[in-house]
Amino acid sequence: MVNHAETAPAADTGDTPSWLDRLADRLQAYAEGQPDDFRDVAVDLDCFTRFQQRVLRACRTIPYGQTVCYADLAARCGSPAAARAVGNVMSNNRLPLIVPCHRVVGSAGRLGGFSAPGGLAMKRRLLRLEAAHAPCA
Repeated sequence: MVNHAETAPAADTGDTPSWLDRLADRLQAYAEGQPDDFRDVAVDLDCFTRFQQRVLRACRTIPYGQTVCYADLAARCGSPAAARAVGNVMSNNRLPLIVPCHRVVGSAGRLGGFSAPGGLAMKRRLLRLEAAHAPCA
């Protein structure tokens, strides 16, 4: 689902494409506290419905270290009554961090769910990491 302009079929030599090595380095730096919003990583959304695409694109605009609730994300997508549907899109997100669904929370700051390995414990960890390293506004 990740799409990159430099992506070319890897040779049978087992070499990793250079863009993938760079992304892996960025993910490692993120895990060590280096702020990165990964917005420049191209993602192919063609397999999703128009609504799902709007949700995923809107989610990618949530700044590092900030959160929005499902209802706010629904409103940003032009469907203010679709908070539950937004939650369904987030629960099927297969690109956490690239599409930062951990930044989407329930009303009053409830965490809601998180489908990535580690579940809510991982969501809490990511939110704490970003809060600790977020650039000052």
